[in-house]
Amino acid sequence: MKPGVGHILVGVALLAAGIGITMASERTVWYGAMVVGVYYIGRGVYTMLKAAPTPPPEG
Repeated sequence: MKPGVGHILVGVALLAAGIGITMASERTVWYGAMVVGVYYIGRGVYTMLKAAPTPPPEG
């Protein structure tokens, strides 16, 4: 797995949880989960862009 993919997956999960809970409840808004989710997605994309290209498999 390339570096940064884990951050993107965690970010998407947090963002989805924040949006899902906000939509399901009338008064609870999970801004924290949404902000952290967007941060982790950005961090993962940045890490993927800065990582060295993966060499082709030998064989």
